[in-house]
Parts: sequence; C-alpha cells; structure tokens
Amino acid sequence: MTLRQNIQGLTDTVQNNSEAIQNLNGVLKRSEEEVARLEEIKKNLTETIKTNRAEIARLEKEFDRSQTEIERQGKQLDAYKEAFEKANENINRQNETITQQNEEMKKLAEDRNEIVAKLNKVVEEYNALVGRWNDLQNQLAVAATNAPAKK
Repeated sequence: MTLRQNIQGLTDTVQNNSEAIQNLNGVLKRSEEEVARLEEIKKNLTETIKTNRAEIARLEKEFDRSQTEIERQGKQLDAYKEAFEKANENINRQNETITQQNEEMKKLAEDRNEIVAKLNKVVEEYNALVGRWNDLQNQLAVAATNAPAKK
C-alpha cells in the first residue's frame, strides 16, 4: 500500500467520520427538538392534569352539596306528605262532623216544626175558647141588661 492510498484511505475515513458526525449531529438536533417538544407536551399535560384535578375536586364538593340538598328536600317532602295526610284526615273528620251536625239540624228543624204545629193548634184552640168565652160574656152582658132589677 502506498502512502497515497493510505492518505486517501484516511481521508475517506475522515470524510466518512465527518459525514457520520454531521448525520449524528442532525439526529442529535432532531432528538433534542423532539425532547423539547415532548417536554412541552408533558408540561401542558401536567397543567391539564392539575386543572382537571382541581375541577374534579370542585365537582365532588358540588356533588356532595347536591346530595345533601337532595336529602334535605327529601326529608322536607316527607314532612309535607305527613302534614298533607294529617290535614286530609282532619278535613275528613270535619266533614263527618259537619254531616252529623247537618243531620242533627234537620232533626231539630223537624222537631221545631212539630212543636210549632202543636203550638199553632193550641193557639187555635185557645182562640176558639177565647172566642166562645167572649160570646158567653156577651150573652151574659145582654142577659144582665135585659133582666129585671132585683128587689
């Protein structure tokens, strides 16, 4: 091997190594850019995770408040139902009482009508008696004025 061949071989090796270094530098640069891009994505995803966790915590609190409100309203609904049922029972009892009172009022009205009819009959009989008494008194008064004086 000659010196020129040796030099040419070394030059080729240096050239090949230079190309390999350039290729590796290009790959390194692309890899660094990719790492930077992935780091940025990771950063964004980490921020998104933090935001999502905060939102989840807020939603869990809101859910708990809603559950508590639902339970409270359920209890209030039960109380309203119970009050409504008691009110209906009271109204039914009142209606029964009113019905009984109406029946008693009808009976009392019938009794009153009977008493008034009897009173009217007694008044008629009394008026007839008074009329006969007056007639008798008139007859006696006429007879006393027509009668001769006692000596």
